[in-house]
Amino acid sequence: MNKVSLIVGVVGVLASAVAAIFLKDRPPRHYWLLGLASLFPAWLIAFLTVIQPASQSPVDVPLPPRALFSSAVGLMAIIATDYLLRQSERTGRVFTPVVCWLIGWAALIPAWLIVTVNL
Repeated sequence: MNKVSLIVGVVGVLASAVAAIFLKDRPPRHYWLLGLASLFPAWLIAFLTVIQPASQSPVDVPLPPRALFSSAVGLMAIIATDYLLRQSERTGRVFTPVVCWLIGWAALIPAWLIVTVNL
């Protein structure tokens, strides 16, 4: 596991949790975006670490499967959680700010784990 990515992830989650506490009376989508922003730098660091060997080759080398799978999982999770929030707004069911933050935070966990955990 990439230690820098882990440290950035923990700091990002703590910083976004503090920011979520201080942001009051905001729409639920803001808390969701805050949750996404908490793990995105950690995912990006781990992702760039995984693709670094492929980017240093003078010939065209395909991206590692973990990098491709991680980006696909992250994109699908973001789309799915955005759909969940939009549907809840349409039906009139509003999630609490903490739940919206957790939904955003949880959207990037699988993608981050795919690139950080060496199998």
